[in-house]
Amino acid sequence: MSFWRVRIRPLAWLRSVHAKLFLLLGLVTSVLTVAVAYSITRNSRRELEVYSKRLVIEAAGTVETDIVERDPGFRDPEKLDQVLDSIAGPDRSIFQIDVFKRVGKGSEVELVRSSGDEQAVDWGPEIGSYLAIPAPQVELVALNTGSRAWKVYLPIRARKPGQASIGLIRAYCDLERWEVVWDNNLKRTVDTLPGVLIGEFILLWLILRMLISDPIEATVLAMEQLERGETGARVPVKRSDELGLIAARFNGMAVQLQRAGEERETLIREIRGLNTSLQDRIDTALSELQAKNAELAAMAERNALLREELGAQERLAVAGQLTATFAHEVGTPLNLVNGHLQLLEGRKDLPEKVRDRLGVIQAQIQRVSGIVRRMLDLTRRPQLYRKPQPFADLLEDLQHLWAPTLAAHGVAVAAQGPPDCCLDVDRKQMEQLFLNLMNNAVDAMPGGGTVELTARPAEESTPNGPWWELRFRDSGQGIPADLIGQVFRPMFTTKPEGKGTGLGLSICREIVRGHGGEIRIESTEGAGTTVVFTLPGAAPAASHPGKA
Repeated sequence: MSFWRVRIRPLAWLRSVHAKLFLLLGLVTSVLTVAVAYSITRNSRRELEVYSKRLVIEAAGTVETDIVERDPGFRDPEKLDQVLDSIAGPDRSIFQIDVFKRVGKGSEVELVRSSGDEQAVDWGPEIGSYLAIPAPQVELVALNTGSRAWKVYLPIRARKPGQASIGLIRAYCDLERWEVVWDNNLKRTVDTLPGVLIGEFILLWLILRMLISDPIEATVLAMEQLERGETGARVPVKRSDELGLIAARFNGMAVQLQRAGEERETLIREIRGLNTSLQDRIDTALSELQAKNAELAAMAERNALLREELGAQERLAVAGQLTATFAHEVGTPLNLVNGHLQLLEGRKDLPEKVRDRLGVIQAQIQRVSGIVRRMLDLTRRPQLYRKPQPFADLLEDLQHLWAPTLAAHGVAVAAQGPPDCCLDVDRKQMEQLFLNLMNNAVDAMPGGGTVELTARPAEESTPNGPWWELRFRDSGQGIPADLIGQVFRPMFTTKPEGKGTGLGLSICREIVRGHGGEIRIESTEGAGTTVVFTLPGAAPAASHPGKA
């Protein structure tokens, strides 16, 4: 009867659970089936490509091993032909292997043998660049025939480790036959897929009809009988699944309906009593909530006072740190001015050299004025004025600034850097950076010593230009291992009281990071300290053509 109802009333069937589940599950199963079929065929193609790629690499490796072990000087072409014939096969349609040898010590090569037509082998001077690759290089290329092929370059290593490669192997693996295999698999899958989907739909329709639709219709019929007052209505479904549980519950509900009517009045009276009790509890809870709200308001007021007090303390802390920074910044150039003035006091005439030092003093006084202006502007960070600065020119100017301090403390400076080293930095901040580092180094060597300053290209560069790694090493007392992690903290110093403010390395870190670099400390107690930091190099467009 259900089957005929579906045929006569298709619209009613489309609104049924059976139709919705059938359409949904049919769509899901068909999509999964198609996806699985597509995944299998795609994985099959990928496996064929991976297998052919591994095959051509192994073929090239076999030729390379045979040449290294038997004929590294390429003196026996016939033996090489035998190896190529054994690997490429009689029809030579799958593999083509070309063997080149190095000419001289450069990157020039010449063709030794090929498994194909040697007259048709295409090669040029650029093939010599593959002599230096560390591992086989594989790429998928398109052939003139319209098919694709794996192309492998493999250097022929020398017998002794560390020597340059003696030649090069170029191998091709045509994928035309593998494409035919994959096309056949795809065709068989497409031909079989419609039948599989139709079978799935038929089986799914029957299963859903038997498991879902028939039990639901029986349950609905029993409910209609119960609505008409037929208390003996029962659902003839005896199963252990959810639908069977619904039928059992329905049957039990029908038995309990009469009892439920008798208990209804009792329940109403109990509900009224519960409502009265619940109202009393609500009144009590409201009173408690009001008390809690008053307590929370008092806590919020106390928190506001605490935040205001904490803000005041933070402002005091910031003011103290700014004051210490101001003292440190002003002290450094004044020390230099004092050193030059002491030198002038010991002389009676004013030669040209003295006039140069007077110029340095004037520059430092101007620098002090600039620092004072920056410290007064507490809301802005100093703006960088980055320009290409040759490392040699920067060192020359720093030598004039360091000269009095180094002469007074017996410190020698050894600087070394490539001639083409050019930094893209703010000149004034670089002077401040190196002066802070030199002051720390001098304080760490009270009996004199040596400072080594070196520059070398950093290991990593960016598309915007190169980076340089600078190492500033002194032969002083060093830093204890447990204090290295704290040296960049503001106000932290290992110097005696009155000798330092604890801001020198903190300022150095801010200058380096402001230029996009990083800074770290390498130190061994009693063996000196090395400050390692990176700075950006001048971009190629900003380099100086007159400097090598």
